[in-house]
Amino acid sequence: MGFPQPVDTTGAQRPGPPLLAGTLLTTSGLVDLLSAWANTTVDAFVVQTGRGMYLVDITGWAWLHVAIGAAVTLAGLAAATGRRGTTSVALGCAVLGAAIDLLLFPYGPVRALLVVGLDAAVMRLLLRHRRMVRATGGFSGPRRSGPSSPDPPPWSPTRSG
Repeated sequence: MGFPQPVDTTGAQRPGPPLLAGTLLTTSGLVDLLSAWANTTVDAFVVQTGRGMYLVDITGWAWLHVAIGAAVTLAGLAAATGRRGTTSVALGCAVLGAAIDLLLFPYGPVRALLVVGLDAAVMRLLLRHRRMVRATGGFSGPRRSGPSSPDPPPWSPTRSG
């Protein structure tokens, strides 16, 4: 009869790439991209106030939203790789995407709430991942074998020989 293997209770297991955060951010960016693309072809919105009705053209905002949606989609794909620095870029793109969706909330409230909710979940996941990486000392992806830096050139004064 064998004994059970000891379990690491210190929580020192290194985190992998943030796949869920990357997938959610990519989904959020695609929703923004497709809905903003549709807004570029729509006629002006009619806004009714106490003083009358106004036509509001959001085509310029829609093109800006297309660009930000594409950036958020690419940041989500990059975050899913788990490479160093992509977490910060993805976090910044999630904040930017949420801010643009809140600005355009009156023109698409259901889509805006959906995307802001996805972006908020992504921000929480990325911040948690960043905290875990700092606590454990790095990413547990594939490692290169050999020295951490290349050998100095033969004429270098730091080379011992």
